[in-house]
Amino acid sequence: MTAAIGEWTPVELSTEEFEVCWRVLELGELPHALDLPSPGRTWAERETLVKSTLDSLAARGLADRRGVHPDLAGQLAGLARFSWAVDARLHTERRLRAWGAVSGASAVLAVIDDEEHSVVTRTLPEPALCTELVGLLPPAEAPRWDSVSLESSTLDEAVAEAAQERTGDVGVLADVLTRRGVRPAQARAVARMVDGAGWRGQFGVTVSGSTGTWRRARRVVGFHDVPAGRIMHLRRGGWVTLTPASARQLVAAIGELVAETRD
Repeated sequence: MTAAIGEWTPVELSTEEFEVCWRVLELGELPHALDLPSPGRTWAERETLVKSTLDSLAARGLADRRGVHPDLAGQLAGLARFSWAVDARLHTERRLRAWGAVSGASAVLAVIDDEEHSVVTRTLPEPALCTELVGLLPPAEAPRWDSVSLESSTLDEAVAEAAQERTGDVGVLADVLTRRGVRPAQARAVARMVDGAGWRGQFGVTVSGSTGTWRRARRVVGFHDVPAGRIMHLRRGGWVTLTPASARQLVAAIGELVAETRD
């Protein structure tokens, strides 16, 4: 008899094992954040792959002659059937994709490391999900700067124009913003918030409707890191706000997006 997989206990699979388990359990389409190529070109190749995968899982106590371990099967089912979910795409010291899905008081989190070709899943209490997702990021300070808001189109067009000059000087962005009507002090503040931008990512939200269809939030919670710390960007109503962000502030912003999307 296989041992139970407790709450918070991580289960590590290869991306191939994860995809095979998902198909064996007939869970339907993979969530977009967990999309993986389907190995095996023919039915014969596929059957051979399924057998070898289940044998490998059985050797680790994650399957038996009846199939996938029931607790692992329950985790994967929780990723497929949920009331709401948060996805993350993180480009930091590692390139990670994550999907955390909630049903009732419980959540399931799956994290894909694209470089290691691995997936780690675990169950956890629903209130801990957003904190765990943000916890995938390396620690960073929130710079002691004021927030800046401006029209999204103004920022996007200015960034594109400044990039064409290829000088690497953020003063160019400040000048372009000023020419587009942004106050000089505000333009300089925006330029400072993107100077040296490196690591980046975003968090999105999906909710499940009464008919079983999925509905994605119209916006995301984005961030990037600069040498001074982490900057969050929030877009809504044609405006974008750039603001220094601690881990707690990121968690709060994701929670707000969840509540907004579920309404």
